[in-house]
Amino acid sequence: MGSAASTIAVVIAPFTSNIFTLCLFNFIFGLGRALLAIAVDSMVPVLSTGFESILMNVTHFMYGVGSFAGQTAYGRMLSDGIPWRTIYLYLVIFFAVSVILTLMIKTTDIRIKNETGFKKKELYKNPMVYMFVAAVTFGLLTEAVINTWFISYMRGSYGLNPANAASYASVFFLTFALGRLFGGFIINKTGNLKGLKLFLLAAAACLIAGLQLKREGLMLIAASGFFISITFPTLMVIIGSAFRQNSSFAIGLIVTISNILYVVIFNITGVLNDLLGTYAAFYAAPVSIICCILMLTAIGKKEKKSIL
Repeated sequence: MGSAASTIAVVIAPFTSNIFTLCLFNFIFGLGRALLAIAVDSMVPVLSTGFESILMNVTHFMYGVGSFAGQTAYGRMLSDGIPWRTIYLYLVIFFAVSVILTLMIKTTDIRIKNETGFKKKELYKNPMVYMFVAAVTFGLLTEAVINTWFISYMRGSYGLNPANAASYASVFFLTFALGRLFGGFIINKTGNLKGLKLFLLAAAACLIAGLQLKREGLMLIAASGFFISITFPTLMVIIGSAFRQNSSFAIGLIVTISNILYVVIFNITGVLNDLLGTYAAFYAAPVSIICCILMLTAIGKKEKKSIL
């Protein structure tokens, strides 16, 4: 369904001529991407018992590869004078192939026996859900602050020219991709929750030290991408293991609420950027990481109590 909805949206895009069709495209494409993300994040823990964090992080690494390759290709085509509508027509081919490949995928029919029965109302009342919502929200916020404000921080605080600022940003995205590729293997050895907290502590240390060192610390901030990268994929694995009886619904609920909260808080960071300046506002990144670590610690304690 996700692949089909995304393909329909891409077919609509070249014929967008007014605000209604633009909104229709964004709605259908967003729905398709959300369905794909929930399906993948739900299936990976089931299909990779014993190495969930490895496969989840490698899967999300492929998202990054596709995004990087796509941005490079689109930029070249636009610079060559190819209209954006034509580019979307080319994209239809790739999305159609994804639909065919999705139909060809055969997964093992695994059913988890639920002795007590699944009730959505019980999930809504489960405090663990809202702990995970907070953890995912702060994880998303950390990525977004660095992705969006890192170049502004460098240029606004230290007057770097676009080329130099872009070089540091490129290092961040490179380390981010490497973290997605190799981080899962490390997490698989340390344990998901413990490993994620260690990675986040390292990321917070890089960011705080980088901010304190000011211009000389820009490379440390760029290097934090390696540790931040595994946050979202690993959280999806942890959520899947915490709600085994209804992981798809739990992931969908948590990610939906988290995205809403993330948009609200991220807009607040934009206001802070204007009011306090780029340097002070960039502290939102390490603060978000620390908040995420605190929520993960609370989740770990809650899980221990439920086991006892």
